[in-house]
Amino acid sequence: MRAWQATILLAALFSAATTRAQCAAEMTPDRLHEALAWGLNAPETDLEQYPLPTERTWLINFDTPFLRVAQFSRAMKIQNMPATESDVSPKLAGQEVHVYAHARIVSAGGPLPNIDYVVILRPHPGGASETILPTSVQSFVRRVPVDADSGPTRIARSVKAIFPLKALAVGNEVRLTFENGTFQTATITPEALTRVR
Repeated sequence: MRAWQATILLAALFSAATTRAQCAAEMTPDRLHEALAWGLNAPETDLEQYPLPTERTWLINFDTPFLRVAQFSRAMKIQNMPATESDVSPKLAGQEVHVYAHARIVSAGGPLPNIDYVVILRPHPGGASETILPTSVQSFVRRVPVDADSGPTRIARSVKAIFPLKALAVGNEVRLTFENGTFQTATITPEALTRVR
C-alpha cells in the first residue's frame, strides 16, 4: 500500500467512525457518488496529488475534496471494504484545498530547505496582493526521496496547509517561507489546474 493510501485510510476510518450518520460537507450527492466511483477504477497516477510548478530544491502539491474522496474510495477497495456515501466524513469532503510543500533533491550535496509556512497571495492589479492565510498549518519532518546519484537519504521539514477551496484560482501564488526567513512563490497556472477535479 502506498503512503498516501495508508494516510488517507487511517484518517478517514477514524473520522468516519464518529461521523457515519452525517452527510459529507459541501459536496453534492452527485459529486460525492462520482468521486467514490471514480476512485474505484481511476489509473493510479490520476489519484496522486496535483503538482504545482517546482524549483530545484522544493516542490508543492495539493489535493481537493473530490480527489480526497476518490483516494479514500480506492484505499477502502484495497482493504476489501467498499466505501459508501455514509462513510465519507465532512472533514474528508470539506470545501478545502490541502497544500503540501516539501524539499526535494536533484543532485548530491547542497543544503535542503526547511519550510516553515505557506500562504496564498491573490494579486490585485496596481495594488498590494491580498494574503489568504491558512485555516490550519502542520509542520512535519519528512525523509526526502533520493535517486542512486544523490547519496544517502536526508530529512527536511515540510508543511501541510489548509485553505478555503476558492483560494485555488488561476493567477494566485503559493508563497513558501523558509527557516532562514527567505521566501519563494509558485503561480497557479491554467495548466496546473487542467486535470484537477
